[in-house]
Amino acid sequence: MERLKTGIKNLDRILGGGIPLYSLNIVSGAPGSGKTIFVQNIVFNSARNGLKSLYLTTISESQFKMVRHLQEFKFFTDELLGDKFIYADLGDVARKQGPDKILGYLTDMVKKYKPNIVVIDSFKAIRDLFPDEKTFKAFVFDLAAALSIWEVTVFLIGEYEERELTVLSEFAIADGIFHLYGQEEKKFQKRYLRILKMRGTPFEQGEHLFEITRTGIKVYPRIKPAVEELQYEVKAEKKGFGIKDLDEMLNGGLPEGTITIISGGTGTGKTTFALKFLLEGAERGEKGLLLSFEEPLAQLKSNAYFLGWEMDRYLKNGLLDIKFISPIELDVDKHAFEIMDMIEKDRVERFVIDSISSFESSVSDIQKYKDYLWAIAQELKRRHITTIFTVLNEDLFSPLVITKTQISFIADNIIVLRYVESDSNIKKAIGILKARGINHSRDLREYEITPNGISILGKLDKANMLR
Repeated sequence: MERLKTGIKNLDRILGGGIPLYSLNIVSGAPGSGKTIFVQNIVFNSARNGLKSLYLTTISESQFKMVRHLQEFKFFTDELLGDKFIYADLGDVARKQGPDKILGYLTDMVKKYKPNIVVIDSFKAIRDLFPDEKTFKAFVFDLAAALSIWEVTVFLIGEYEERELTVLSEFAIADGIFHLYGQEEKKFQKRYLRILKMRGTPFEQGEHLFEITRTGIKVYPRIKPAVEELQYEVKAEKKGFGIKDLDEMLNGGLPEGTITIISGGTGTGKTTFALKFLLEGAERGEKGLLLSFEEPLAQLKSNAYFLGWEMDRYLKNGLLDIKFISPIELDVDKHAFEIMDMIEKDRVERFVIDSISSFESSVSDIQKYKDYLWAIAQELKRRHITTIFTVLNEDLFSPLVITKTQISFIADNIIVLRYVESDSNIKKAIGILKARGINHSRDLREYEITPNGISILGKLDKANMLR
């Protein structure tokens, strides 16, 4: 099947390669939902690929006003106007000559310009010009018959409410339906699109986040858990922390391409262990990325300096990268794809998110949070990225609890850090709770974080220290 490439990143992927050629598509949504910009972005991208478009405005918005607004976007260029991008005022014909002249005008315009794409914006405004539903319905079916002869791909834009999508006659002839809408979530005003119908081709269902930026539309497909068995090569190589006794507890280190959770209370050193893992990789020439939602780069550099670790040279030579993102601005729908882009672009081998507890606080739906973690973990494993997620355990002296949100199912390996009481002192203990495919140590051992770095000490010698 031949397809119209929209040129919008991720949208063609959702559509299985693009919109089927010669299809009739309705783009619906409330005022301000981004319908016109969505279609304009597709049309200008198509014009750059040599396709000609006929864009017919109606009484809802003049072409002059529309062009003035589009000049703010980088996808717009006036060099394409008049050649690959032809504007015309269908509203003037409808008002002065009556709605029964619309089809004849459309036919003449298509014969004159021979476009590849025809857009009517707004088609809902045309509906309102007809005296009754019966007359409009006859026009709609005549239009559908004409479009099938013209061999053009069509976009009809309209301010339709969602309840109208299943009852109005124009939706019966539509091959594809895009519905755009917005809603507020956790202080974010978000925009979503759903593909309700796309005849003759599979597509990814569900709501997909999108943004309107100066460069145009950006789509972030719905994060979804993999429903098929993950196929990836299991590698025998290990990636160590560079902490001799801890690597011995792990029988050599973390297996390459696995997911590890480091869980612990505040101040137990989760970030420090994760940072040491990346520095050890950098020392071996492996690129590492730390995505921090809690400590900015300056604070991490200060901590590393206290421990006697050299970070600057790895930051300068590109073997270590640290990105700080405020949890206040965190949007998991968007950042999941940005993370994968960074990993692919920089060929990251070791990756840390510090901490995924911040993700939880930004998602209103706990099931969505779990689905997100499952999906991103599966993708990281498929790419053989050895990954650490740090998790905050708010109960400082709890038994070996990982997290209250039951996310341990995503992890191949779990390392627990916790406080213990001993002779009126507070000590720290580390244990390997789980390490898939490794004959790991079952010991609970004390550890210290000092200006000399991390030191793993002896086994806990008193059972009552964990009470």
